[in-house]
Amino acid sequence: MPYLFPLLILSFGLQANIVDSQSWERSRSVAEAQHEIVMLLIKGKEFDRVLSASQEIFSLSFPYTQEHLFVTEGRILSSALYDQQQYGLAQALLDQALQAVNSNSSKAVLFKEKAFLCNKEGKDDEAMEFFEKAVELTKSAP
Repeated sequence: MPYLFPLLILSFGLQANIVDSQSWERSRSVAEAQHEIVMLLIKGKEFDRVLSASQEIFSLSFPYTQEHLFVTEGRILSSALYDQQQYGLAQALLDQALQAVNSNSSKAVLFKEKAFLCNKEGKDDEAMEFFEKAVELTKSAP
């Protein structure tokens, strides 16, 4: 009987991990499909629908250890938008990605991406601000 309580705690912990794993797999699967939807919207030049579709990705629950996937997604989608001369939309999408991440290192990468886009557009002052923000965040990252 004295071992019953620890076994129950262990059982609940294992069930929680299974649920978390299932939840993560579901989120990952939704994100993969939603990525393709966004890419098709960009390809079809349906730019007015891109931000709402991409928000479906960035509003998903990802484990902290998988946060880098939001960064990668932001970079891929903003690059596709930039290639279609949708500069403002690319920046807005990176802003969505910034809202989805928590770590300073992830935010720093996204601010650098914003800076690169500004630099390509000849917006040197804005690029400088974003690069400086990235450096600040990188220095404060653990």
